[in-house]
Amino acid sequence: MNKFLKLALLIATLTTAAFAETNAPVRASFEAGYTSTYLVNGLSRTKATPFAGVGLGSTYYGVDVGVSGTILPVSENLDESHWAFNVGKGFEVFEGVTLRTDGSVIRHQAGDPNIPNSTEANIKVALQNKFFTPYAKGVYDINLEQYGYGVGIERPTSVFGWFTVTPALEYIKLSDSANAIAKIGVSKTLFEHLTVFAEATYIKNDFDVANFNFARKELDGEVVGAGGLRWTF
Repeated sequence: MNKFLKLALLIATLTTAAFAETNAPVRASFEAGYTSTYLVNGLSRTKATPFAGVGLGSTYYGVDVGVSGTILPVSENLDESHWAFNVGKGFEVFEGVTLRTDGSVIRHQAGDPNIPNSTEANIKVALQNKFFTPYAKGVYDINLEQYGYGVGIERPTSVFGWFTVTPALEYIKLSDSANAIAKIGVSKTLFEHLTVFAEATYIKNDFDVANFNFARKELDGEVVGAGGLRWTF
């Protein structure tokens, strides 16, 4: 956890400094919780473990820029972490419909000795509207030599203003795996800044279990879950 705090402080310092001269407001969030497995593109990367995360971002000339990190203490002497740099922008197509484009570079520091550390680049295009949001994305993991695409749909829904439910469906096809995902997330914001969240995810992986280095194990029709608290500034 000391490692997480040091990295969170570093991210906060660098991000604040980057936007100090632009007068752009900086958004920040911290979260902590527990997950039955951490997922990357629908693939299991850890066993059940607590996690902590930090995110910082701002909007500069209409472009959203952010950095984020999640750390998972998978054993007494070993942590897994995932660190991302993101840029994105929305373009209004017509009233109520926005074409959203996002790009990310993510560094995956594996906590499993059988999974190499790797760097992933992806780009996502979503059509946001009040009914549902379909999207498509391209994925390329340089070190794992995995590339492909994903398509999905999601719909955040406010339930009587009490909490938000977000069902989602996604299919991700990579070089050596195909991953079908059905997920439902529930969140509730308290006191303006504190959010309680939980999600359950059904995963159906399909890959050669005799030869792989990109996942901890195959999830063959399993349900995994995660939950925690998020504080947003």
